Amino acid sequence: MHNQTPGPGHDVPYPASGTNERAKPSSPPHAGKSFWIRDYGNYTANPDLAADLRCDILVIGGGIAGLSSAWHCAKDGLGSVVVIESEIIGFGASGRAAGWLMPQFGMSQLAIHKKYGVERSAAAFAYCRRATAYTRQIIEQNGLDSDYRAPGLMRVAFDDRWIDDLHDLYSAHQKVGVDTISWLDARQVQASYNGNTHFKAAIADTDLGLLNPCKQVRELKRIAEAAGVTVYENTPATHLERTPSGVRVSTPGGRIFASKVVLATNAFTHQLQGPLGRELDRYQAPVFARGAVTERLSDEQWASIGWKQGNAIESSLDLFHYMAPTADKRIQFYFIYYGGHPTRTEMEPTVDAKGGQVSLAHLKAIFPALKDVRLAHNWGGHMSGTRDLVPHLTNVGDERVIYIGGCWGHGLAISHLHGQTVADMLAGRRSDLTDFWIVNRKPQRWPAWPLDYLGKQAAWSLMKRKVRKQLRGSIFDDPEGGFLE
Repeated sequence: MHNQTPGPGHDVPYPASGTNERAKPSSPPHAGKSFWIRDYGNYTANPDLAADLRCDILVIGGGIAGLSSAWHCAKDGLGSVVVIESEIIGFGASGRAAGWLMPQFGMSQLAIHKKYGVERSAAAFAYCRRATAYTRQIIEQNGLDSDYRAPGLMRVAFDDRWIDDLHDLYSAHQKVGVDTISWLDARQVQASYNGNTHFKAAIADTDLGLLNPCKQVRELKRIAEAAGVTVYENTPATHLERTPSGVRVSTPGGRIFASKVVLATNAFTHQLQGPLGRELDRYQAPVFARGAVTERLSDEQWASIGWKQGNAIESSLDLFHYMAPTADKRIQFYFIYYGGHPTRTEMEPTVDAKGGQVSLAHLKAIFPALKDVRLAHNWGGHMSGTRDLVPHLTNVGDERVIYIGGCWGHGLAISHLHGQTVADMLAGRRSDLTDFWIVNRKPQRWPAWPLDYLGKQAAWSLMKRKVRKQLRGSIFDDPEGGFLE
């Protein structure tokens, strides 16, 4: 967890003509990390730690899970609470995710169902559904300004051959009691997009919200500080070890002596040093994902494609991109095909425009009326992948240390609820939240190097091969050689 600066290829310049936008005169810290950070404007970080201190609870990691944990602990009166963030608030996955609030964790509901059965799959959905409702409650009751709205989600088959797989997902959701979804045939789904015949079928889900994740995490910082939390930024944890009375954490500017520690370091967990860091070394692995966003669309362009509901769209393809309108009338999308598992030391991989350009080409294939739309920004960053694709929320060694990790981009909602679960655990309160089956579940470790890297690369290659096969002959198949490498 070191101070980092944007690498090459992170920024695609704002269009000089053809839109209402102009190049911005200055950029906030880490603007190359995501459009959300760049768009939110200049940000003044809190001072870094410059002296030794003591606290009851130390939270390492200033993302949504960390700040939610700190806020819940402070407002529950569990003692003095301190947060340290190695960079700036919103630097990690929380500040550059898609901003989807949805009742899902892990890889997918279907994957959980296949691996862990109906009972655990149903419990996972119940926890996640509670999380989406709770996140809305936090936003509304505390007046968080994060562009929140709840337009829902459509999971779409863009080819007749993909309808069966989409229906399998629909059936899996029904088996675990998902009652917010409905099946749309071609005629029904096309009615939402000006009769666009590329939409072959869809699952409509009303339980999805969208927001600006960078605004959200910084608003959580605001209410945490109002509750009494002290936040230090640009303060990496360089050494962690247990002591007879708690945990000692070293930083460049001073040591912190805490009775209990919450590790909300997600994709950066393997970089923690010291005896405690070594215990967590193979609990997760960073997964690289790329995002991109278009220039603003005009009212005429929006009218030409329909999409009046402003809902998110997710393809039924494996590793396929998903997209959604932004609050300022752009379209942002992610295409995991151009992600993957980097080496454990490669936390600053170069972000080129390939993934964004392919996503843009797919967008134009779906909506030919957008043939002249251009990209405005292209970025990339890390999520956290666990071996069984299920998040971690567990004590490490004893009750003095809690680790949260394994959150993908759609983990924003559960990261909010995890904060209440952590507060219950630290207070010694047993609740329906602490009884959830992932809490204090022994994490499956990734194999040791180099077996883990070789295995992950092989698995990723197989998934990409499957996607290329699925795309062949579809509207996304470029006769000149295909959009995909």
